[in-house]
Amino acid sequence: MKSRIVLGVLVFFVLFLICFLPTFAYYSFLSPESNEALEGLKEKYRVKEIVLEKEKGIVWTVILAKNNGVEIREVKEKVYNEEGKLEGAYNFTDIVIIDAEGWTRIIWGSAADVYPYYVPRLHFVFDS
Repeated sequence: MKSRIVLGVLVFFVLFLICFLPTFAYYSFLSPESNEALEGLKEKYRVKEIVLEKEKGIVWTVILAKNNGVEIREVKEKVYNEEGKLEGAYNFTDIVIIDAEGWTRIIWGSAADVYPYYVPRLHFVFDS
């Protein structure tokens, strides 16, 4: 039983060191090839964030994995309600993600209720 606890603490400690040390660190207990491979994995799964903030707070955050480029443009469009009446013109954020290599997430912020039409539109393009 004690050996399982010690093993669990050791695994937790190693994971803690790998996750919370600076993004580039040379681990002396690994070979140079392993250090290079580890840095490649960190770079491959590095995340970026695109945040839309307004006066009342954050509307949304888009979390992206590594990609070959992101193009962002604001588009103003008219929005109609269910009855076909014009509600107004609102800004939409078009985000084109080129060759995404992982998961993309949208996190809605506290100001999403105040600005319901300021939503991101994600377009994925794969050139490979």
